[in-house]
Amino acid sequence: MAREQVYQGADSVQARGRAGRRGAGRGRTVGIGLIGCGGMGRFVAKKVLDQDPRLQIRAIYDTDPRSVKTSLEQLCPGAVVHESAEALCAAPEVDWVMIASWNSFHKDHTLAAFAAGKHVFCQKPLATSVEDCLAMRRAWQRSGRMFNIGFSLRYSPHYRAIHRELRAGTIGDIVSLEFNEVLGFNHGGYIMGDWRRLTAHAGTHLLEKCCHDIDLVNWMVGARARRVASFGGLNFFTPDNVRHIRRLGRDKNGRRAYHTWGGLVGKNPFTADKDIVDNQVAIIEFDNDVRATFHTNCNGGIPERRMYINGTEGALRADVVSGVIEVARIGFGEAVRRVKVDSSGSHGGGDDVLAGELADSMLRGTVPAVGLDEGLASAFTCFGIDQAMEAGKVVDMAPYWRRVAGGRR
Repeated sequence: MAREQVYQGADSVQARGRAGRRGAGRGRTVGIGLIGCGGMGRFVAKKVLDQDPRLQIRAIYDTDPRSVKTSLEQLCPGAVVHESAEALCAAPEVDWVMIASWNSFHKDHTLAAFAAGKHVFCQKPLATSVEDCLAMRRAWQRSGRMFNIGFSLRYSPHYRAIHRELRAGTIGDIVSLEFNEVLGFNHGGYIMGDWRRLTAHAGTHLLEKCCHDIDLVNWMVGARARRVASFGGLNFFTPDNVRHIRRLGRDKNGRRAYHTWGGLVGKNPFTADKDIVDNQVAIIEFDNDVRATFHTNCNGGIPERRMYINGTEGALRADVVSGVIEVARIGFGEAVRRVKVDSSGSHGGGDDVLAGELADSMLRGTVPAVGLDEGLASAFTCFGIDQAMEAGKVVDMAPYWRRVAGGRR
């Protein structure tokens, strides 16, 4: 969405943030309800709990009894187990709802939370369809509550340092860039054998996995996509390539190649039923005439999440996997400068920062740094790119943005 629209959305949350501060005194505890108790839901929730003893998970809901059992044993022994997401949201002891359910349920669970007057943290992506995203946005606007989306990379010191360099004019105005997300082979195997392999549950691979990257570039460029094109396919994780499990053998702990990440589903990533791609490229032209290329692959020998940004006065090259940021001005004798940032930890250190800032929102009503409008802009861009891939043509993004403004196609 347009940059000014994002800012208007953020400004409108300021008043809601002030409303959320009522009763957030030093002695007050905050009750959290966790919907979706799988690995990622528990991981983020634990980091939030570690911020302050006043933050307490009082209610949980998940359709998988294994996840419920693990949560009660390892995360929140005293929590009430609810029979439905709606019952959890209605519980008076719950102030904030943390949603880590399958992406296809984000809309229903968010709407239930807002209807019950609760603040919401929701894992990315926002939702799996245009209609669901818009319904969530309308509910948020009516609710007067806060909404934080789990774009962990937005909180990474690595990407915040890049954003500061760009806003400081270090490389001038952005002209073009390339960015990627290439996954290690075991990470790719996990996706292709887990629930994320089906668009009915997760949406497309671009939406589920790479909405982080699209959001980051939306943020860096400071504009919305004007036109997009894309090509992709499922070319490696097919039954014909199952031999690669035997070829690579087992790791030092005896786990088979492409299976080391585990998971509750754990299907063979080559033979499992799936309808997502394992590689995709895209071209994006933004409203401010910046042009970008994107590449993702689920079977990388060199895992990488890289950006190469060219500006009118210099260039910036960075990779969060290696933790390297390099900047060089255009000119005679200009040296490459390394920007020193500690981006160790999950998601380039972003998960720890996100947990700290989310705790501030819960305890003090601090407005979330990344919210619903950013989630919608990322999701809509992904929808357009995937439409372009499926149709084999350049897609005009204007109809998507008209939907945000209240118009029709």
